[in-house]
Amino acid sequence: MNLNLLSRPLLVITAALAFTLGCSMPKVRYYTLEFPHAARHATPAIPRHVTIQRFRAAQVLMDDRIVYRENVNEVNFYEYQRWASPPADLVTGYFLHCLKDGGTYAHVSSYSDGGQSDFTLQGRVHRFEEVDRGKEVFASVALEVELLETKTRASVWRGEAECTRPLESRDMTGVVRGIYQCLEETTMKLLADMAKQIANPKG
Repeated sequence: MNLNLLSRPLLVITAALAFTLGCSMPKVRYYTLEFPHAARHATPAIPRHVTIQRFRAAQVLMDDRIVYRENVNEVNFYEYQRWASPPADLVTGYFLHCLKDGGTYAHVSSYSDGGQSDFTLQGRVHRFEEVDRGKEVFASVALEVELLETKTRASVWRGEAECTRPLESRDMTGVVRGIYQCLEETTMKLLADMAKQIANPKG
């Protein structure tokens, strides 16, 4: 039996392990969104209870890695730049914060809290990403939401909104800021349209 031959795999594994341990891995950085206080409405709150379900999303947006696209059919991820939570959860939390903080409705809660409500808001995140178009880089967000009567599950209102804007700076801070600005724009539009429908259901 040739002991030298048997020892070679062990030497290779040991050398590979030593190399791996000697190389420092890049630091993973996590990003989240601002939740600024909204200006509360001067008019009395709409006497309705709205509950929010967790938003749905494609599998790529259930991941915490930040998504970027270099063409329409190709999805890429930043391995070391990640969201603090998957985009579906970030968007759900943002809608919940805006509805509670805005004071438009008498009561707002998460669907997971349970309890009775007048309406249930559900939604889907279609885009939440960086988009590269040659030398230009954009942030892009697209959302779809639907308001249901909780008791009957009948659709009361449905809306879609999207935003694509060039980055102010071509670094990860610029990407996160651009996506946040797009989220803010689309959310405010959708919530304003929804409030009009609830306040004037025949309008």
